[in-house]
Amino acid sequence: MTRSIAKSTPTPGKQPSVETILVGGGQIRANGAAQKVEAIAPSPLVEPRRGVGAATLANPVEQAVEVIQPASPASRADGPRLSTGARIVENLGSRRSEKIARKTLTVSAGVEMAHKKLFTRFEEAFLTADIAALRACLSPAFQWHLPNGEVVYGREEALAEMGRRFAMPNRPKFSGTVWLFKDSTVIQTYDVEFLGPDGLWRQSRGMDFYDIGGGLITRKDAYWKMVP
Repeated sequence: MTRSIAKSTPTPGKQPSVETILVGGGQIRANGAAQKVEAIAPSPLVEPRRGVGAATLANPVEQAVEVIQPASPASRADGPRLSTGARIVENLGSRRSEKIARKTLTVSAGVEMAHKKLFTRFEEAFLTADIAALRACLSPAFQWHLPNGEVVYGREEALAEMGRRFAMPNRPKFSGTVWLFKDSTVIQTYDVEFLGPDGLWRQSRGMDFYDIGGGLITRKDAYWKMVP
């Protein structure tokens, strides 16, 4: 808060001086001296420098024009290179081809007949979703290796997973099964029809490997198909 007080004793030829008294007791007085007006001329426009403390200067030396030819593609002998410049060399020394002779998958009549009877019961039980009949075909230590990499350990756990799949309203449909027997190994190929995520039925192929021990199925490895 401030206040202004005009003095009552003016000096001849001058206006009364005015004092501004501040609240803290300080005073602001007007400057009675003649003021000089000085015009400030505008400064010339200076081109800013580029970079830090660097100026752009013209090169007085005559410039030579050089045509850059495209690089020729590397030959097959040179081979591709890594970003570090190292060359990738194909190793042909360890290559070899070997023909594998076909061999008929056969077993003795008694063993093959026993395996066929086992898998006839297993296939019938699977197609009819008969859990009790499936239990009679599987070993207590049965393992089920699924195509997605998951493994179900134990007969009861595998039967629970089969029961879950049997309860699906649109479960996969299997047909065209072919069995091949070799010692204690059985190979099964078949057609499968399943409902895709888009709601359309799709066709696929499946291949399963089975191991037999003690007259029961001990392991199943499923390949090819990828169905829910």
